[in-house]
Amino acid sequence: MICKKIHFPIFILLIIFTTTYLSCNDSQNKEIYYEDQYDTLVSRGFTFYGNQNFDSAFYYFYKAKEVCKNSEKDRIAYALYFIAEMQSKQSDFIESEATATEIIKLHPKYNSINDIYNLLGLNYIELYDFENALKYFNLAINSVTSEKDKLVYFNNIGYNYLEAKEFLKAQQLLSEVIAHDSLAINAESHADVLDNLGYAYFKLNDPKAINYLKESLQIRDSLENNSELIASYMHLSEYYLNSNPTLAQDFAQKAYNSATAINSPDDRIEALKFQITSGNSNDLKKLALKQMSISDSINKIRQASKTQFTKIKYDFSIAQKESEKQKTQKQLYLLLFLFASTIFLVIFFTIRSRNRRKLRTISYETETRISKRLHDELANDVFNALTYAETQDLQDNAKKEQLLENLDAIYTRTRNIAKENSDIDTGSNFQDNLQSMIASYISNDVNVLIQNQNTINWHLVKKEVKIAVYRTLQELLVNMKKHSHCSVVVIRFESTKNKITINYSDNGIGTSEMLKFKNGLQNAENRILAIKGTLTFETESGKGFKAQIIVPE
Repeated sequence: MICKKIHFPIFILLIIFTTTYLSCNDSQNKEIYYEDQYDTLVSRGFTFYGNQNFDSAFYYFYKAKEVCKNSEKDRIAYALYFIAEMQSKQSDFIESEATATEIIKLHPKYNSINDIYNLLGLNYIELYDFENALKYFNLAINSVTSEKDKLVYFNNIGYNYLEAKEFLKAQQLLSEVIAHDSLAINAESHADVLDNLGYAYFKLNDPKAINYLKESLQIRDSLENNSELIASYMHLSEYYLNSNPTLAQDFAQKAYNSATAINSPDDRIEALKFQITSGNSNDLKKLALKQMSISDSINKIRQASKTQFTKIKYDFSIAQKESEKQKTQKQLYLLLFLFASTIFLVIFFTIRSRNRRKLRTISYETETRISKRLHDELANDVFNALTYAETQDLQDNAKKEQLLENLDAIYTRTRNIAKENSDIDTGSNFQDNLQSMIASYISNDVNVLIQNQNTINWHLVKKEVKIAVYRTLQELLVNMKKHSHCSVVVIRFESTKNKITINYSDNGIGTSEMLKFKNGLQNAENRILAIKGTLTFETESGKGFKAQIIVPE
């Protein structure tokens, strides 16, 4: 019988490790939770099962089965057995057979598989399939080593013969069973065999029947087990039906009372049959109506239970599908998150790498440009100054003055180059430094006008934006001084919608050839693009040169 029982790759690895750890930790927590939950659900199921509240008991046993993992076959089989037993008690033998068969398929090596075989055998008796009943009782016998258990199953085979009306086979088998001394150890099993053997003798018209029937009744009466007493009362009622109707009626009434005490409607109906058969004509109608009423109630209750059982299974099926759906969605969201994180990091490091390359390029171009200016401008001037000093009579004041002017020009040009490439003060003095830088390009030939510079609150502007604006205007003014041949330059500042707009214009030659000089402004353009701004140029022959700088504040 069943008994109770960061570097990019490092960052990615960190994400994977964290996810795996959390998943494992979550699984461990769930395992502990489900283990506690299973025990609680089974306990609640037994409470309702003991009170014969099978609907609620079915719910908790089914829920206990559902919280199990697929690998927990013992737990699943244990819960399913009680579900199958309740289905059998509700006379839903087909569903009970299906549930028991599910256990065998799921866990053929279940340590209590004998109880499953026995339950199937009892179900097949109720379905009048005596051949299959015999098959499963034999399987139960072959799956146990206990002599006591084997005797129980042999008794069930005897009962199967009785139901199949093979009374001689029943009598022969049960006579062998009753001879075993070990049977007396279990009073309940002993009484069962005595009762079945007595009934077999009764059907064979053997006078020994009454002794076995009375001995079984005596044992059962001492055990005060109403569920066992019912069978004895029934058989004795049938035994005395023809010889002593009054005594038969008395035993039928006792069977009815015991069936009522344990709330067994099937046995009550069976007892009523014997009361009707053994009773007088005055009681027949009353007993028949009572039998019909109980039979109708049973049918309604069982149909409701079947519907309820089906609904419970359906609800759990829907809940399980929804749970699987949510689990799949969570896994999908996690994969999407990891995928998006990976893409983001790839883009981030790609852009950073590109910007680093761009900065290296800018630095290289700046160094090259400075080197070229030093070579083209200063080196030649210094060489000329040296040649002049070596070849001219410096005692002559005029020639000496000329040499000094040449040296002063070299000094001025050196200072300008240094100033153009020096660090930029982006603090509180930025506006003054910017204005001074622009003003340094004013000469006798060129006038530079600054408009609305005070409308810009440079304190709110980011450092990298200030540097980009400063260098870009510097490049435009250098380009103007070299190539524009203008007399007037206008630089206008505007602040609108979190953006700074700077419009540069001059009245220089304005030929389309000027666009060739855009290569000289490439560094400036790169700086503006790096801060997500724009730098555009416009020129026409005879209409000067224009540029527009738009940067975020």
